[in-house]
Amino acid sequence: MVRNYIRKTKRQTWDANVMQTALNEIANGMPFKRASKIFNLPLTTLKRRAKGQNKLAKGNSKHLGRCISTLPEEIETSLKNYALEMEDRLFGLTKKDICKMAYQLAERNGIQHKFSRDKKAAGTAWFKEFLRRNPELSFRTQEATSAARARGFNKEAVAKFFYTLEEIMRVHNITDPMRIYNMDESGIQTVPSKVSKIVAHKGRKQVGFLTSAERGQNISIVLCLNATGQFIPPAIIFPRKRHNDLLYQGLPYGTLCLHNESGYMKSDTFVKFLEHFQKHCQSSVDKKVLLILDGHVTHQTVEAIEYCRSNGIIMLSFPPHCTHEMQPLDVAVFSPLMTYYNEELNLWLKANPGKIVTLYNVGPLFGKAYRRAATLNNGLSGFEKTGIFPYNPNILPDWKFKPSCTTDRPMVASTDHTMTTSNGDLLPTTNCEKNAESQREETPSSQLQKPGHSTMKSKKNFVKAKYETSSSETDEWQASGNSSDDVSIFDENESSVSIVSPSQNNLNENKKIVTPFDISPLPVAPPQSRSSRQSKGATVFTSSPNYLLAKERLSTKMKTSQATNIARKKLFSKTKANKKKRHEEDDAACIFCCELFSTSAAKEKWIKCNSCQKWAHALCAGVSVGKKAYVCDFCV
Repeated sequence: MVRNYIRKTKRQTWDANVMQTALNEIANGMPFKRASKIFNLPLTTLKRRAKGQNKLAKGNSKHLGRCISTLPEEIETSLKNYALEMEDRLFGLTKKDICKMAYQLAERNGIQHKFSRDKKAAGTAWFKEFLRRNPELSFRTQEATSAARARGFNKEAVAKFFYTLEEIMRVHNITDPMRIYNMDESGIQTVPSKVSKIVAHKGRKQVGFLTSAERGQNISIVLCLNATGQFIPPAIIFPRKRHNDLLYQGLPYGTLCLHNESGYMKSDTFVKFLEHFQKHCQSSVDKKVLLILDGHVTHQTVEAIEYCRSNGIIMLSFPPHCTHEMQPLDVAVFSPLMTYYNEELNLWLKANPGKIVTLYNVGPLFGKAYRRAATLNNGLSGFEKTGIFPYNPNILPDWKFKPSCTTDRPMVASTDHTMTTSNGDLLPTTNCEKNAESQREETPSSQLQKPGHSTMKSKKNFVKAKYETSSSETDEWQASGNSSDDVSIFDENESSVSIVSPSQNNLNENKKIVTPFDISPLPVAPPQSRSSRQSKGATVFTSSPNYLLAKERLSTKMKTSQATNIARKKLFSKTKANKKKRHEEDDAACIFCCELFSTSAAKEKWIKCNSCQKWAHALCAGVSVGKKAYVCDFCV
């Protein structure tokens, strides 16, 4: 098959819409010659299309040559829909999977084909033509997504966050975008985190690039911006025990310089950042601000909550495992920041040959990258794309929630729960029912539609409802009844349908069409075998119930720590007494001069009596140490 064919004629260069218009006019009584002149179409072609004499092309469709696609258009369309549906659910099909599925479809539907019966798969030529006939498909490299993110990012969790956000803005009258902030931490290293493509020798299997070390040192950065796109000065945390002014040269003006042993955010470090944040946002009890952040444990300490409550800072957390789609900094700022930082690293290495990037060079490099990434457009884009401001709970499309459909399970019936606002008021909430994939109505294969859309509720209904989020924490992440390999490996040993030999390569009208959804159903997690722990979802850390819960956790931790310390002291004292007792028992005295072994001279030889099992100096006993059988004078 010629894959790069270049047309040499002008056949069928007419427009399909013009052809359809001409066919409609002919059907209404217009003569063929007149239609050919008016619409500038070949007379013979127009006659064949109007009389249906073209066996391969009907109506206004175009087709040149005698070769046709192996699979009919309806089956090929179902294969395309299946590939897109699996990709939405993070179970994308490879080239091998597509070719094997094509072979199975041809066999099951009794279609004549020239696919390899040894490999039981279609060839590379068919696959390339399949991609050409379906421009909606493209060959892409997948990005790893954890099962926790796939489960956690669902409509219920997102809708609860937007409902809580709306309640906070209503209760505290926070309508000014200057009072809505987002804060997040990230890490930069002394080595690039991304590798760019370069121009290199053709045919080389390995192309390297220079870095300062195999693994770089991590430095934490803390960014914060409001819904108007304005950034407050960042914070940087170096992995150092002591303060060193040389580390903080070249940083953006007003940067909060912090340090600890690990270089990561800790509880006391977060309180210092809150003081830095309050200094720039000028919040108070009368003029509260909203700080949206993730649910890291360092953000939930009693010290941080007390400081926020006394300074008018309302802390609202994102749902777990949802920050990659809902946090403005993650969506619009951190990606360009890391790109610019890696560029500055590479430029520095080229300008300083023979040297390596250390912690003392990070400040100027980060400062240049920050000035390029922390722009007004990026800040505004982050809040707009996540729907936080302007408030838009329907900003996220439905296909982003497809991965969570794999673990959709019916919720256990329970009593109504309550949701708490930032001031401690209780709001009535009800549970939102999930429709599991196994309970969905199966789409008839003759309709050839993508299943899984009609049963999904609209996000507007979720936002209006008041409910409590529940997400599964189980590790069951396989298709029901099959192993995880069954998603992309099809049953090749099933009895195939006998091949029909029609005059045209069409399906038997009396036979049910077999689709990819029939051969390999969409992956659905099995029913839960045990009760799962409910996720907290979006939480107001500064609310009274969460404040009391944090104090209770601190009290329990202190009691546990005290009990542990007491147990350690008892164990240490007991071990010390046992060592002393064992030392006294092991310390022997000479049966002649009564000198203790612990007080005897170094390297002095001792010998043991085989009869009384007592020790004596070799000199006192008057024998050599090498004597095997020794009996003291008292035992003779």
